[in-house]
Amino acid sequence: MKNTEETKRSFSFSVEWGKLRERGKARKRRMLRQIELMRLRRIRQQNVPQYTYCKNCGTKLEGMYCYQCGQYALDPRQPFWKYFKQYFENVYQYDSKMWRTLWLMFTRPGLLTCEFNAGKINSYMHPFRLYMCVSVVFFTVIFMLTSELVNFKMSQQGNPELSASLVERLKKPQAAEADTVVYAYHGRELLDLLASSGIQEPEHLVKVISFSDRRNALSLIHMPRILFDACRYHPVEIDESDLEDIQGFHELGTEGQQWMGEKKDVLQMALAFRLDSLGNALTPVYEWGEQDRNDVTYLRSQSFTNGLIGGLSKWTPFYMMFLLPLFAFLLKLFFRKKRIPYMCHFVHAIHLNTVLLLALFVLLIPYLASGPYSAFHKAFDSALLPVSLVFLAGLFIYLSVSFHTVYREGWGKTLIKNLLFSGIFTLLALVIATVMLTWVLYGSMEDSGIL
Repeated sequence: MKNTEETKRSFSFSVEWGKLRERGKARKRRMLRQIELMRLRRIRQQNVPQYTYCKNCGTKLEGMYCYQCGQYALDPRQPFWKYFKQYFENVYQYDSKMWRTLWLMFTRPGLLTCEFNAGKINSYMHPFRLYMCVSVVFFTVIFMLTSELVNFKMSQQGNPELSASLVERLKKPQAAEADTVVYAYHGRELLDLLASSGIQEPEHLVKVISFSDRRNALSLIHMPRILFDACRYHPVEIDESDLEDIQGFHELGTEGQQWMGEKKDVLQMALAFRLDSLGNALTPVYEWGEQDRNDVTYLRSQSFTNGLIGGLSKWTPFYMMFLLPLFAFLLKLFFRKKRIPYMCHFVHAIHLNTVLLLALFVLLIPYLASGPYSAFHKAFDSALLPVSLVFLAGLFIYLSVSFHTVYREGWGKTLIKNLLFSGIFTLLALVIATVMLTWVLYGSMEDSGIL
């Protein structure tokens, strides 16, 4: 009886599994037919030039390109926007090909490699051109945002931290009355610090009027005395550019007059910025945090950090380009029985690394672009380990599906090869990255005077 029930269950399972496989195959056939249909529509599209002979070599035209010299049959009287559009289409292939390529790259792992190896090249964006475009945007934006974030973190060294008791006291309106008006730097950072400490609407507690649009510009700050003491404000020399901003700031706008209200006399006293006969500031200007921000050690650390980021931004693209042929070599080694040419493996490596850069771009851009005090930034920092594990798991699944699609081996064999391949490639990539990082670190330390 038990054997009969087990036989029925196994038979029903095999039937259901067979139906799922047939549905998957039917879906794949429909998708390939749709791709062929779009390809035929592009072939049948009639583009007729405005003239019959090539203006470069005089050959009779049989399409939009001259078969003798290759010149495009451009209409010189067309509007400017068409010139602009053709430039992006010819140089970057920024047309429907790009979006179709990106869509299939993420939804059908390995399909673009199979299409390229089958000779269907012109229907999609060329893999190497797509990789170059993605890598340029990726490294430019990533290192630009990373540099800004690191410089901000460096500038925050020694900055104050508000204790829990002080935060609770600041939340009480009567116990934290704004009774101090000073000229000080880091006005906007003070608002960010209050917001990150859990104080709702810090603008009602601290009023900041900046004299320019610069991030660390000198500001007129109206704050509680306890906050002034807690932030360890100390007198500093005023910058000449800030002095010029103050001299040109003669009167407040409507918004500034509204928030001062009854304390307008205090504001007018603070605005009476005193200078001596040589134009030097006599009114004290303050900065928060530690007082040894301009010592040799701090300046050297800033120089080292900037040199390190500059070196990484210079050599990381070359490092990624070097990994491509290594990636393709390992693919040929692991799937040597398929007797596929090396160039086919190289195209597969380009597609996979393009997906990696795009996935990292989507993951890192919100983190780097959001402010260091933002809720998203803090949530990402706290969930860094699970996010990394999910990302690596998704990348492993994508590689497995792509290997299965391109090399057409069983799932068990594909998973084992993918596990071994990922481990060996990661180990080699880490060794090469360690050598490059050591070299860049040594150069940055030598340039900054640490060595």
